[in-house]
Amino acid sequence: MDKEACDLRVSLRDVEQARLDGRRDLHELKRQFKTVEAQRSKLGQEVSDLEMLSRRHEERVELARRENHQLKQTVIHQQ
Repeated sequence: MDKEACDLRVSLRDVEQARLDGRRDLHELKRQFKTVEAQRSKLGQEVSDLEMLSRRHEERVELARRENHQLKQTVIHQQ
């Protein structure tokens, strides 16, 4: 009976240690997740900023193209 109780206590300590290890691992994974989520958010903002800059550039290129076309038409009509 004493041996069985001793074995159960050892088993309980092992289970408790495994639970603590699992809890530590879970906390570490949560910390890593927060870090990755923060990086993802930052990169998402950078992508949005770059898309906006790209749209502005395309608008300027289109405006320059139209102005160039107008100037050509003006030159042709003046000849």
